[in-house]
Amino acid sequence: MAVQYKKLTEEELDTFIEMRICQLREEGAKEDMDLRPALMDYYKRHMSEGTFVSWLAVDGDKIVGKLFKI
Repeated sequence: MAVQYKKLTEEELDTFIEMRICQLREEGAKEDMDLRPALMDYYKRHMSEGTFVSWLAVDGDKIVGKLFKI
């Protein structure tokens, strides 16, 4: 299947946040910090205000890449 691009919606937000947490851990965020609640609040709030937009690269049902602009 070919990679397609779509705008992030709340439907993909859990997976998007997991990917973001993995990225932050690789960049040095501590394992003992629960980042999920703060990230969920941030993304939901800013997505609804239109101040955060992300595009996903998807292959079937799998997110294979992301691009975001704040």
